[in-house]
Amino acid sequence: MKTDNLQDYFRGQQVSLQWLPVLRALAFEMSASAETKELRQLFFRIGEHFANDTEERFQDVQTLTQLEDALNEFWSQINWGWVELREAKGCIEITHHAAPLAEAFGDEALNWSIGLLEGFYQSVFKVLGASEAMVVQGIGESSNGMDIRLSFGLPD
Repeated sequence: MKTDNLQDYFRGQQVSLQWLPVLRALAFEMSASAETKELRQLFFRIGEHFANDTEERFQDVQTLTQLEDALNEFWSQINWGWVELREAKGCIEITHHAAPLAEAFGDEALNWSIGLLEGFYQSVFKVLGASEAMVVQGIGESSNGMDIRLSFGLPD
C-alpha cells in the first residue's frame, strides 16, 4: 500500500463518522464568520478547558520523560495520537503525532485548530509551575496534518 493511501486510510479512522460531517460544517461556518487569529484564540481557550479537566494527571510530574509518558497515556486513552517532547536550545519542542484536527476540521483549518493543542499544552505546563512568560506556539508546517510541531519557550 502506498504511503499516501496509508495516511489517507489512517486519517479516515480518526474521527467518528457520525461526527465528521458536523465538525466539517462547523469548521466551514466558523471560517466564514471569523478571522483565523480569532478562531485560533477560541481554540486555544477550548484547549485550556480541555486540559483543566485532566490536570491532576500531570501535577506530580518531575521530569520531561515522565511528562511525555503521562501525556501519551492520556492521548492513547482518547485516540489522539502521541507526543514526543525534546529539550532544545531555550525551549521544549513538542511534536504531536496523529492528532485528529486535520481530519475533524479539514486541512485548511489547521492554521486555527492547532490552537487547541497550544492551549492544552500551555495549561499542562502552567500546572507544572511554568512562568507566564513562557508560551506554547505552533512552529513549521504540519506533515499532512499528521505531525503538528509546537514549541514551549519565550515567544518569538
